[in-house]
Order: sequence, then C-alpha cells, then structure tokens
Amino acid sequence: MKKSKVMAAALVAVMAGSMALAYAAQPVSPQGGTYSVQADQVEYDMKTGDGTLTGKTTIKHDGRVTVSQQGGTFNAKTKSGHLTGGVVSTKDDEKLVSRELIAHDGSYFSAIGGAVVTKGEHSLESDRLDYHNDTGYAETLGGYAHLSSTDGSWMEAAKITYDHNNGVANATGGVRLSSPPRNLSASGDTAVYETKNDGVIELIGNATATQDGNTVSGDRLKLNNTGKAKTSASGHVQIVYLPTSEEVRAAREKQAADEAAAKAAEAGEAVTEADVLAAPAPAEANEALTPVTSATAETSGTQARG
Repeated sequence: MKKSKVMAAALVAVMAGSMALAYAAQPVSPQGGTYSVQADQVEYDMKTGDGTLTGKTTIKHDGRVTVSQQGGTFNAKTKSGHLTGGVVSTKDDEKLVSRELIAHDGSYFSAIGGAVVTKGEHSLESDRLDYHNDTGYAETLGGYAHLSSTDGSWMEAAKITYDHNNGVANATGGVRLSSPPRNLSASGDTAVYETKNDGVIELIGNATATQDGNTVSGDRLKLNNTGKAKTSASGHVQIVYLPTSEEVRAAREKQAADEAAAKAAEAGEAVTEADVLAAPAPAEANEALTPVTSATAETSGTQARG
C-alpha cells in the first residue's frame, strides 16, 4: 500500500511537470511573448502561475535564454522568479552572469554575486547590479563597480550607472580609470564617461590625469579618449610637464649657441656657425639626456593640451 502511494505521488509529480512545460510554452500575453520552462523537476500551480524548479533549469522568454545550475522559483504569469547556483542569461549581444538572478518581470533583473553584464564592447561588474533589459540601463550596488572595454581600458568607482544603449556611464566615489593603449591614467571624485564617438571623459572634483609622464590636475578635467588624449582643465589648474629627450637635447644645443654668441659679443667679434659648433656644450650635455626637472604652472583659468 505504501509503495502504491509513493508511485502515485511520483506519477502526479511527473504529470505536474508535463503540464507546467505544456502550459508555459503557450503565449501568455500580447506584450509578453512566449514563456517556457525546462528543468530536471518542475512543480507548478496552474492557477497562480507559481512554480518550483530543481536541478539544471532553462527559461526562455521573448528571445532571452536564462540557464541556472540549481533551479529556483518562478511565476509564469508575472515573468518573475529567483534562480540560483550560477546563472547565465543571454539575449542578442547581451550577456548577464551572476551567482543568483532575480527577475522582477520580463525585462527588469537583479544580478547578485559576481554580477557582470556585457553588451557590445563594454562590461559592467559589481557585487550586485540592477539591469533593465528594455532600456539597457544598469546600476551597481554594493560599494564596488568596474566598467571595462575590450581594448583594455577600465574605470572603477564606488557606484556606476551605465546606459548601454546610449553609451553613457556616470561614476561616483573614488573614481579611477586607466587606458593602457593610450598610456593614460586619471582619477576624480565623480566622472561622466561617454563611451561612444570620441570617448569623452569628464572628471569632477580633485581631478588628475597623467599621460606619458605629463600630469594635469584641476577641479574639473575633460579628456578625449582617442589617440593622444586631448585635455581641458578648469578651476585651480596645475600642469606638470616632463620634456622628452629630444626636447632636452634641443634646449641644451640652444643654450650652447646662446653662450657662444654672448662670448663673441663681449669680444666684439661676429659669431659664425663654426664658432657655435666649436663652442663647448654645457656640462649637462655630457650627461644622460633624462629629464630631471619639471615645469609647473598654476592658474585659476583654463588650460588645454593637445
């Protein structure tokens, strides 16, 4: 008798799973598209739309495919659910990866634990992020955010919001960024990063940018992130410029020529090119042509360097 009850219960579970899959595969609303669920085991309430999933799970809805390794819960009517055990959700060129995924509806998701959303050339990573699939808008939570590009450039901050469709990121809290292809690094209190077009980055508050050893700092910096970065600064501006070895060599040659001309003038003689070439170079010219000084300028106006 006991064995018969167990077999009957197993049969009911199988039938419930079959009904869940059959029902879920049907169109649910004109706006929602189709919704289907597949799992090792499915328990489903056709009246409420609530279901429990066990084992590897695949949910498909409106072109999105979400795979969970441990199952979870869902509601076929509201398109909501909570999946665990390592989740990967993809649609077109978009990929969302996390340890847990909460679907609030068919287009709004919360990714929790090692959350990364990738769309096109950019990826946003955080302990937790909320993502709106319909608008491409993502917001990080948890005190750490990392936005990266396929060319190796990245930006970190306490919080980043990113509009994937428009390519605009807003970062707040200890912003740092780096662009290895351009030998550029920068920091500030907040930043607005336009990833499309010329890749313009605006740093606001305690802003500093360094490229090839040259540093510009100010209350506000605007960087063009293509090729050699073009920088404009405003507020209390400071520029530290380290000359190249070629510039150092040219300056020393000019110094030698000026000294030769001054000596000739004292002697009342005309200076010829031969005299300049024959003049001994300053002692520094015999040293390694490594910049040992820097030029510093401070102003309350605006500075720009191309």
